[in-house]
Amino acid sequence: MALKKTLNLLKKPFGNLYFLMFLNGFLLASLFYFKMEAAYENGLFLSIKTSIDNRVDANDTQDSIVVKAMDACHTLMADRASTFKNWGTLGPQVNFFHPASVDLMTAGGACGSYSEVLARILQTYDYPIRIAQMKANGTFAAHNIVEVKTDKGWAVLDPTFNAYFVRPDSRLASFQDVKNNWDFYAKQVPAGYDLAYRYEDVRYSNWSKVPVIFPAIKGTLNLMIGKEKADTISIRTYLLKIYTIYFYLALFLYIPVLLFTIKRIVKTQLFPSQDIPFTFNNLVKYLRLPSRVHTF
Repeated sequence: MALKKTLNLLKKPFGNLYFLMFLNGFLLASLFYFKMEAAYENGLFLSIKTSIDNRVDANDTQDSIVVKAMDACHTLMADRASTFKNWGTLGPQVNFFHPASVDLMTAGGACGSYSEVLARILQTYDYPIRIAQMKANGTFAAHNIVEVKTDKGWAVLDPTFNAYFVRPDSRLASFQDVKNNWDFYAKQVPAGYDLAYRYEDVRYSNWSKVPVIFPAIKGTLNLMIGKEKADTISIRTYLLKIYTIYFYLALFLYIPVLLFTIKRIVKTQLFPSQDIPFTFNNLVKYLRLPSRVHTF
């Protein structure tokens, strides 16, 4: 009974053409806004990629390119966190949308911001990426880093400290490489590095963040693709282009609302009675009749 009352309440505004026209306008404006912001952000990171590419020469490998990308990220962001300490007061872009462009501008999320910006830059190169949550002092997500897959395998990058590690064979080291031989790689950390970040362990998604739903999703993924592969899924990398995601969500809502609005307009302006079913035959029938003037 309660569900029926709720549905009836929802039907009332959707039966009002003025409300439907307002809703169409709101969703259409949202589409333009999200598309505009997505285009701006894409252009922003493509400009950063162009700047990095200008420093790439014939001797560069994919490993050296991703290191140059990290250096560019660190250089752009290193002095911003102290300026934008109160970034939570910057409005809905920070508190609701939180695009990577805000992280680039403010570095307010510390290692989280550095990692998201570097991951977004590396996306422009079409490298597989994942944002990793490092375990330190027994606690996960103590520090965020980025892993990128080049033609030589996975490599770990720490844009907060502009740190990377080189294996004895001159390849970039992976997280597991560093974890398994921290005493060797600890000698490569830059000045100012926090030695609490000893690469104890890593996770790529916090599957306990949303009770019931996230564990259920993780359990399904374990069955479908195997636990080992499911453990390496980094949810945050799929949310980096947040304005593009919101654009498609708004489009998903707009299309049925638009079609329903058109249907309501046709019935209101064309059909002699609202009780007549909206069918193709009825549409053809009343289109053939002399036009009638109706009001909303």
